[in-house]
Amino acid sequence: MDTLKKMAMRTGIVLTGLCGVVLLGGGKVASGTLLIAMTFIMVLPVRRHKLPGWARAGLICAVFGAVIWNISTTELPDPSNRMVMACADESLNTYTPTGFKFLDQLNLIFSSFLAQAAPS
Repeated sequence: MDTLKKMAMRTGIVLTGLCGVVLLGGGKVASGTLLIAMTFIMVLPVRRHKLPGWARAGLICAVFGAVIWNISTTELPDPSNRMVMACADESLNTYTPTGFKFLDQLNLIFSSFLAQAAPS
């Protein structure tokens, strides 16, 4: 059980860092920076910190709450102007609305990341 717990914790740390990189590439600099900083904090062993475990867990929850709030402030493009905006923004070519606002915002950020990462 201890091995499973360590593996799950390390997987969560890696996924947090990867989400931070995607947010940085997608234009959400504050959220990406917060997640990458949180990844470094999560990697440090618990025994070396003077903070109790509940304070560390509260800090992690607060950072994730701030990141979710920052993602929710992403403005979605107007569907009626999609063809006009697609000429100016390459990331809109892969963005398709689903009807769920938060999922659409995540999809737009990820599409923007893919447009930045694609070879020219």
